[in-house]
Amino acid sequence: MKKKLTLLTILLIGIAVGISSCKHKKEQTSQTSDNIQVFGNNGSNQDEDASLVPDQAINDAARFVAGLPVLSQNSKLYALTQTKEWKNHARNMDQIWNSYQQTSPKVLSFSTNELEPINSTCKTLFYPFGGPDFLFSGSFFPDMNTYFLIGLERTGHEIQVKHPSARTYKLYQDAVSDVLSLSFSRTRDMNTEEVNDTIDGVIPIISMLMARMDKQIVSIKNKVMNQNGEIIPAEEYNGKHHDDIRLVEISFFRTGKRKLQKIYYYATDLSNDGLENNKPLMAYLKKIDRKTTTTFIKSASYLMHENSFSTIRSLILDSSYAILQDDSGIPLSFYPSNKWEITLYGTFYKPTTAYAKYAQPALRDAYQMGDPKSLNFRIGFARQSNLQLMIRK
Repeated sequence: MKKKLTLLTILLIGIAVGISSCKHKKEQTSQTSDNIQVFGNNGSNQDEDASLVPDQAINDAARFVAGLPVLSQNSKLYALTQTKEWKNHARNMDQIWNSYQQTSPKVLSFSTNELEPINSTCKTLFYPFGGPDFLFSGSFFPDMNTYFLIGLERTGHEIQVKHPSARTYKLYQDAVSDVLSLSFSRTRDMNTEEVNDTIDGVIPIISMLMARMDKQIVSIKNKVMNQNGEIIPAEEYNGKHHDDIRLVEISFFRTGKRKLQKIYYYATDLSNDGLENNKPLMAYLKKIDRKTTTTFIKSASYLMHENSFSTIRSLILDSSYAILQDDSGIPLSFYPSNKWEITLYGTFYKPTTAYAKYAQPALRDAYQMGDPKSLNFRIGFARQSNLQLMIRK
């Protein structure tokens, strides 16, 4: 969604007096709003352990396009990794990824020092206008049970490597290059990148990033949201399978961890008109548990500054315990000080020229008159990066 109709808004990437209200006692099991079971921190639940079996074919395909060695030496992909073309691709991907590695420790430090109370207690990350940006969302919030990403770009399918060419490899390199250098991607570019024999949507991009982030994919499944806002298998909806799938579920775990996590990517329009015609999503969002939900907003093209996106803006404000955003998110005037504890990071004076009409004098004054914390990595549109962390009082 990147006007932030974004798409690949990926890259890098609370504290407050009221943070304790987000905490719940660690129960042996509990149920989230999207029917995902949440287990305690000991990771000893047998059902959970049994589900932590990576799909070798999916992970090898993701590693292949990510420029990483595949694990099965008897596969067609292994033979392809011995070619000159793939080895060149691997070197190029390593070089591109190294640019993120220079910033990664700073992002992880921010997550540890500023977001740890949220990460240790909240269960769901809602990322509207996020597209397939699992890099930043997964880096800032590594321990969420559920990540719910929304973008305009189609879901696509699992990576199917057929006859990879130099052009195919270049498309994957381009797909991550902007994200790693700018912390966001360009939707028009992504739509072009998707038109080829390997990248047909965001699933291949998310899968590639997960391989680079040392995640193990367990499954990729098409889903449907029914009128009650419940997520069910696509083939169970009205008794048939839908070819035009807009919702996908990726189950995964971090290497070395015994916790099953899930990403949902939903291809849909978040404007007022779009939500008016999407009753299932409205039902889902209204059932979100405010006490355990964090919202992340980055490179959102200032859409929620407009009246035409007032519905999703209100839903976020009503449904979130914490909100981490840059200046392209929700205007500061919607966060009254009697309801929100606000922490400012980085620098803000005015938006880039392309978004000059969203001047936000209130936010500028808050930065100039307040005492913002430093932000030592780039994120979002602005050359002088900024983040704001809002915690509900």
